[in-house]
Amino acid sequence: MPTYAQYGVPYAWLLDRVAHLLETYALEDGAWREIGRFASAAPVSVAPFEAVTIRLDDLWAPTE
Repeated sequence: MPTYAQYGVPYAWLLDRVAHLLETYALEDGAWREIGRFASAAPVSVAPFEAVTIRLDDLWAPTE
């Protein structure tokens, strides 16, 4: 994520489709700060898309 920080990208979301995990970060004073860690089927609303609720279950591949 250093390149994103270098160019001033204000938010980063890291999605691990195997572990069913979403990590979210905000760039503050040139450093990344974790703003949320969500797992499984949690419904989430995270910056910069707080107005939208995303069901993480919709992002994972079927396990069957």
